[in-house]
Amino acid sequence: MVGKCSNLECAAPINCHEGNDKHTECEFWINSNADQAKIKTLKKGNKSELPWTGEALSIEELGKVTYRNSPIIIGVVGKADAGKTTFLAMLYTLLLRGGKLKDFDFCGTKTIKAWDDLYHKLKVQKESVAFPEPTPAQYIRLLHLALRNNYKGLKDVFLSDASGEVFSIWSQNRGDENAENARWIYSNSSAFILFIDCEDLIKRKNLAKTEIIDLAQMLKHDLKDKPVIAVWSKSDKKQEVHIQIRQKLQEELTEIFDDYVEVDISNFSADDPDILVHTNNIKVIDIILSKVFSVNRSVIVLENKNTGKDIFLNYKSIK
Repeated sequence: MVGKCSNLECAAPINCHEGNDKHTECEFWINSNADQAKIKTLKKGNKSELPWTGEALSIEELGKVTYRNSPIIIGVVGKADAGKTTFLAMLYTLLLRGGKLKDFDFCGTKTIKAWDDLYHKLKVQKESVAFPEPTPAQYIRLLHLALRNNYKGLKDVFLSDASGEVFSIWSQNRGDENAENARWIYSNSSAFILFIDCEDLIKRKNLAKTEIIDLAQMLKHDLKDKPVIAVWSKSDKKQEVHIQIRQKLQEELTEIFDDYVEVDISNFSADDPDILVHTNNIKVIDIILSKVFSVNRSVIVLENKNTGKDIFLNYKSIK
């Protein structure tokens, strides 16, 4: 038997310090190895048997959800510090506190821990916000929402969370080896949210505007019929953007994208409720989903007979 005696002066299992013929009968040996057995049992008991951890999904892990229907992937696009990850944190915070989507009910997620981490890292106080950490450049994080419409159709929606640096590289050279994550998001997304950083426009003016247009033109190059909406983040400061820069940017984006739509959002509440915060962060998803979904898309219909059981196990596919 492999083990160790609780008596530090004992050489067991070679021989017993207490003089026992069999060291396994010694109280010091029995007590010590009984504790070790408990520890091993606890470790085994804590091992999760779930096929998912609640963390954000990687590209390779998408199959844990996509086996049941074709998902909708929404590409969240923008430069570094444009507010992409903070938007995701605010979206979940609002849903958690009772916010409602217009045409869908939130009915589950396979990335609950990732959402919850964002929620706890977003600390909104008067005139200040503690933001979530930026996403590392080497990762694509995919956050999942299971949504159900009024006809009980279930659809899996993923929102991408990727580093802004890869989009800046991609906007200048879509074939750059360091832009692989941006290329994957562009190729696999069903729709895009383009972030416009009001603070950056205030500080860097035309240079910031040019970078936004470069990114918009790259989105357009093989867009086909995929919808794009522009989100002006940090819009509590939008009026500080020079009026000519603001108007010219809006004109150019209208020329680039058919059916151009923009939404102003913020994390700072001037009122309670505040349209920029409490309404528009959710409105972004309402608009993008309304553009993506159509009556001929495949959905999943939930059965009523197993109400109360795991909704992820209770579905059937229809066309």
